[in-house]
Amino acid sequence: MVLPKFSELPDRDGHFGQFGGRFVPETLMAPLEELTEAYLLIKDDPKFKDEVAYYLEHYAGRPTPLFFAERLTEQLAGPKIYLKREDLAHTGAHKINNTIGQLLLAKRMGKKRIIAETGAGQHG
Repeated sequence: MVLPKFSELPDRDGHFGQFGGRFVPETLMAPLEELTEAYLLIKDDPKFKDEVAYYLEHYAGRPTPLFFAERLTEQLAGPKIYLKREDLAHTGAHKINNTIGQLLLAKRMGKKRIIAETGAGQHG
């Protein structure tokens, strides 16, 4: 079996080799297709990328800093230890990165309502 290169995945149908694709209720297929089409139209738009970058920096606090853990480095007497301070992001986690892109895409689509999942797996 010859495996496809990672750069070739997913294929045009969203599949990862013989596996993958989408399993969603039929009632969600039309909105999902609408999202896909909107994303494909906007993903290379410099204005969209600039807007995402602006909010990542000025709202989410990106990029978060690296902190040199001097005492831990000394105690381990080996490699220099740095901590990536994701806890300093606006929501204290990485989730804001994806949320900003989703909201700006929805805004460009003229959507007025967003339903999103939470880190705990809840939706609302």
